[in-house]
Amino acid sequence: MALRNPTESLEPRPRPYWQSAPIKVQFGGMAEDLVAVTLEAAGRGSATIARPIVDRGIDLYLRRLRSLLTLPLQVKAFQHLDADGNGTLDLPVTDLSDDPRGTLAIVHLPAPYDQLYGSFFLIPVAEFRERCRRRVVHGEDCFSFVGDFSGGLKDEWSERLVDINALPEWLSSVAGWSTPIPPVPDGPRGDRIVYGNAPMQLRGDIGRLWAATELERAGGGFIAIAEDRVRLDTVTFLIHDLRSRRFAGLHIRTGRVTPDRRVHFEVHRAPFFIDDSLYVLQVLLRPDDRPHDFCLLFPSDALPGLGYSQTITLDPLTKRFQPYRVPTDEAAQLFLTKVFGA
Repeated sequence: MALRNPTESLEPRPRPYWQSAPIKVQFGGMAEDLVAVTLEAAGRGSATIARPIVDRGIDLYLRRLRSLLTLPLQVKAFQHLDADGNGTLDLPVTDLSDDPRGTLAIVHLPAPYDQLYGSFFLIPVAEFRERCRRRVVHGEDCFSFVGDFSGGLKDEWSERLVDINALPEWLSSVAGWSTPIPPVPDGPRGDRIVYGNAPMQLRGDIGRLWAATELERAGGGFIAIAEDRVRLDTVTFLIHDLRSRRFAGLHIRTGRVTPDRRVHFEVHRAPFFIDDSLYVLQVLLRPDDRPHDFCLLFPSDALPGLGYSQTITLDPLTKRFQPYRVPTDEAAQLFLTKVFGA
C-alpha cells in the first residue's frame, strides 16, 4: 500500500459528502463550539475561551491570557440563508444579554455543518440594542435582524461583518488586548513536599468541584462561573457578576493535610499574573478528602511576598499566612464580597 508523501503540501480536506441533519439543540451547540475554536485559534496564543458551568445567558467568554480582560459572547447561528446570502433573525428582546461589554456573534453553518461560513457578524450588544429594528412576533417583542453574509451589498450591518482571515486584527483592535503584561515578581523559596501525580490530580478536582458548588450557593443565581476548556494560565474560574457586569478570577490550589499537620502550597509562576480582582484560594483537605475547617484566601498581589512554593504548618499556622485564614463555610461569600462588594 502506498503512503502519502509527508513533504507534499497539505491542503484542507474537501467538504464531506455525507448529509447532516442536526436537531435545533445540537445545531446551537455545534455553532458555539466552532466559534470557540475559531476565535481561540485566531488569538494566536493570546486568547482562551471559557464556558459557563451554568447557562445564564452568555454562551462563551473570550479572555486574554494572563489577564481578566474578557468579552462575553452570545452566539446565534443560521442553518440556511436565502439565495442572495441573507439571513433573517427574530431574536426576543428578553433573550439578549444587556451586558454593555458583550458581543453578539451571528454565524452561518452551511451544510454539512462542520465549519463556519467564511465571514460572520460580531456586533457589540449595546450597539445591537440601539440600532436593530424591532417588531412583535407572536405577541413577543423581538429584534429583527437581517444580514448579508456574502458582503456583496452595503447595508446597516455590513461594517460588522468580519472575514475569518481578519479575526487576528479584530482581536488586536479590542482595547487593552495588545498591552504588554509584565512578569510577576520573584518570591521567597521554600521546601517542597512531593506527592504522586495521580493523587494530586484527584485532590485538585475535589477542591475545584467543591469551590464551584460553594460559589454557586453563595452567588444566589447572580453570578456565572466559567471554566476554560483547556486551562493555559492561572484562572481556574472566571466569575461574571451579572448585576455589576464585572469580572473576577479565582485560582484554586488544593492540598491534603499531612499527619504532621503541614500542607504544601505551590503556584506555577510563569502563567501567573496580578490583578485587583484575581484571588488565590488554598483548599485544605483532611485525610478523608473532606474540606478542613479553614482555608486560605488572598489577593494575587500578596503572592510574591508569600512565595510561589511553600510548605505551610497549621499548628500554629505559618505566620505570614495567618492574615488570610478564613472559615471554610464562609470562603465563597467572602471572596464574592471582596471582588464585587456587598
